Amino acid sequence: MGASRAPNRTSRTSSSVSRPDPGLWRRLLGFGLVTLLASLGAWTAPAGALAGSATKVVHYRGYSLAVPESWPVYRLDTHPMTCVRFNRHAVYLGRPGIEQRCPAHAAGRTEAILVEPLQARASGAAAGATGAALPAPSAVGAAAGDRSSAQLVNAARGVVVTATWSRHPAVIRRALDVRSLVGVVRGGPRPAPTATAANALAQPGQVYRGLGFDPCSTPSSGQMSAWGASPYRAIGVYLGGANLACSQPNLTAAWVSRESAAGWHLIPTYVGLQAPSNSCGCASISPGSAASEGAAAARDAIAQAQAVGLGAGNPIYDDMEAYNPGGSTPAVLSFLAAWTARLHASGYKSGVYSSSSSGIADLASRYGTGYLEPDDLWIANWNGVRNTADPNVPSGDWVSHQRLHQYNGGVDETYGGVTINIDGDYLDGATAAAGSFAPALAAAPTLSVSPAADGSIDLYPSWLGSGQVSSWQVMAGTSPTSLTALGQPVAASNATEIVVHNAYHYFAVRAFGAAGQLLGTSPPAVTRRFVAIFGARAFVPRQGLAELPVGCFSPVPCLVTTTITTGRRRLVKTGPEVIPVSGGFVYYNLSPTGRTMLNRAKHHRLHVQITVRDASGISATRQLNLIRFATSGPNPAGAVTQSQALRIIGGTDFVSAGGTGGTLAACFAASPCNPSTTITAAGTVIAHTTAGFLGVNELGYVPFTLTAAGHTLLTRAPGNQLPATVAITTGGATATAQVALVSFN
Repeated sequence: MGASRAPNRTSRTSSSVSRPDPGLWRRLLGFGLVTLLASLGAWTAPAGALAGSATKVVHYRGYSLAVPESWPVYRLDTHPMTCVRFNRHAVYLGRPGIEQRCPAHAAGRTEAILVEPLQARASGAAAGATGAALPAPSAVGAAAGDRSSAQLVNAARGVVVTATWSRHPAVIRRALDVRSLVGVVRGGPRPAPTATAANALAQPGQVYRGLGFDPCSTPSSGQMSAWGASPYRAIGVYLGGANLACSQPNLTAAWVSRESAAGWHLIPTYVGLQAPSNSCGCASISPGSAASEGAAAARDAIAQAQAVGLGAGNPIYDDMEAYNPGGSTPAVLSFLAAWTARLHASGYKSGVYSSSSSGIADLASRYGTGYLEPDDLWIANWNGVRNTADPNVPSGDWVSHQRLHQYNGGVDETYGGVTINIDGDYLDGATAAAGSFAPALAAAPTLSVSPAADGSIDLYPSWLGSGQVSSWQVMAGTSPTSLTALGQPVAASNATEIVVHNAYHYFAVRAFGAAGQLLGTSPPAVTRRFVAIFGARAFVPRQGLAELPVGCFSPVPCLVTTTITTGRRRLVKTGPEVIPVSGGFVYYNLSPTGRTMLNRAKHHRLHVQITVRDASGISATRQLNLIRFATSGPNPAGAVTQSQALRIIGGTDFVSAGGTGGTLAACFAASPCNPSTTITAAGTVIAHTTAGFLGVNELGYVPFTLTAAGHTLLTRAPGNQLPATVAITTGGATATAQVALVSFN
């Protein structure tokens, strides 16, 4: 996948990374297939039922189940005297014989499964020849915790399944494709199986459980036909993206249609922008534009998918190559949330491929937090194990057939005389096929809340399966039970990302139809604690300490360190500083190298990257310009009078050569502030603005423009410091401060 494989992945062109011996893998795979085919008389493949143990898929009359690979499979139609014993790990296929050869002494129960024909069971029972394989547990037994067997009827496949367990019910849950065994104890119909038999027509969005492979370039139809002799029934195909490495002359709508009809399950993959610090040297995400870039990638991926006949209801997997978690994590998560939201808005399922230790671990860390999770994970971890368990993904996350595992890579394999270099995959998740379908409507919309480094908050509403949403109404509040409407509804066509400047603790969205009818409301999503860097510029005096406005959105004060770099040079590394809740300043002194670079920069503007990191591990990174300014003489005396709802932060307002500037302020009202600003100097009003905006619990700059008289006063001010009084008013609240206006060029 892509151009790089590290960590947990080796490059196709790298010789420095150790790989498994391809010959050994082929020998092991061949031995396993020959053994299984000889002993089972049916095609089987590894599957992921229990962490740490390889599994296989067993098929019977179109019904499929995954069991540990070590379990024997007994076909009762050809061996009718086999003893169906539930005290040994085994799978029994067919109707138990009436002359079974069982040991005289057999007791106990462990994990085992019997699958028998429904019609044969019914007719046999009517004739009095045989009863149920196991009696259903009584209500008393169930209440006492004696729940060690289950029975279900799958009318669609015409089978009855009886299962038992002891210490490992999870093995049975996985095999029977159920989240809980409670609902199956009494028996009953089961949904159509998610795994499909070889050569069955593949369906859009279908879950496939079994082996797959992904080559860099899509094979021809002739090659695919030859590989019909392989154990694989799924293939990764690359749709496009800014970092697509191989040409795809074979990937056409006709190819997709033909191979879907032949039973191949497709894994559509999009190799878009990569993490800011990635392992492949690829074009990367811009941290400040991560959300918009993620949405754009999804739009392009959808267009590419539709061009080859992969319509709505299919998944598309974003290929996020390995990266160093930490500084790149916020940008990657913002990109992927927007990716998922845009795919859902168009009726597609969202998938993400990444290394277990980077992208997958980062996604897993946000599971259940309100972050907009992808529907499926494709885990790159070359451990050679053919299941979907992974140490970086808790066993309770993405459990409903939502995982793929790339277990090895860069190996040559030959089938039907055709050799292809592939990565090996084990699948238990969504795949694609020609055509489309309307995915089932989710119970309610979902909302992802992602604070941004500039203090804004990105909201990603999503409702998979619903194409009827016309607009989204943002709800916000200080508790999950006291949410009120925030602003006007936003058109759904533009709602992949809704940016708000209100730091409420909880958000939700309401979905409305074209006629204004309420369609659904998302559960409240909590805003995680975060830090932010305010302003588009940072001002540095010719000598002495500089200030950087930082927001602390946390229940307790933040303890932050600040790093400023340009290219590979570090210009600043501060010690820990306390930032009050909501915000304040960090203070730093440029290194001698930094001052030299700033002095020599064009117009004394130096492009840098600033990272502020809290002791808890949360951080914000922004690209800004450092701007030099010069003052002399003593600072004007300062004084401030704050209100409960509105506060002025800092004692210096910087003004450009054109007379525009801003006052850093904070709004703590119950609703957004719309401040008006009045600035006076030497008894004269030199600036007056109205209809500004400050979000709830947000810091921000309230802009102003000096009058001609104010501009003249500032130009003539001794030491480039004009004493002034700033008054900011919203509603009945007013904050005033004595500040110094300082010009910069």
